[in-house]
Amino acid sequence: MQRPSDHSKWHDSLQDWLDDELNDADRAAFEAHLGRCELCQQQLGEFQELDAALTEAAPPMALDPAFDQQLFARIDAIDESQRAEARRRLEQEWQEQAQALARNWRRTLALVIPGIIGGIVLAFALMSWLDSSGITNNLVAQGAAELGGSSIDYLRLGITAVVGAAFGMLVAPWLARLAE
Repeated sequence: MQRPSDHSKWHDSLQDWLDDELNDADRAAFEAHLGRCELCQQQLGEFQELDAALTEAAPPMALDPAFDQQLFARIDAIDESQRAEARRRLEQEWQEQAQALARNWRRTLALVIPGIIGGIVLAFALMSWLDSSGITNNLVAQGAAELGGSSIDYLRLGITAVVGAAFGMLVAPWLARLAE
């Protein structure tokens, strides 16, 4: 006979076997064990006696024949009212968000477009100042010497784009705070 401390795996399987909850492989292994284990056979007898006593002590339960129909009607009524309320709430949230988006979009356009135009104007003004000071001509001359004479227009465009991007990066956070 096995010691009870070595027997916990089989003890746990006993109730699962009684409840028909074991898969085929586990069921076959447990039934093979049950055939040769006196401790499990004793526990099986005790469990079966307990089950019979509980069945005898508890009165049989019976539901009203209309129980299912009433339950499903209540579930349907709750579900429909909850769905209708959720749908109404979602539609209201959607309308509020659409209105907020429209307000923010108009405000953003009202600030960003003039900001972009202002940034371009500032970039051209700075480029004019750099041209009059000779800095741009020196940069373009050096670049043209290294890249070839046909790249003068591209160099001027590149310098203007870099200056415009720098202004845009400086102005963008300020415009974003205004748009909020």
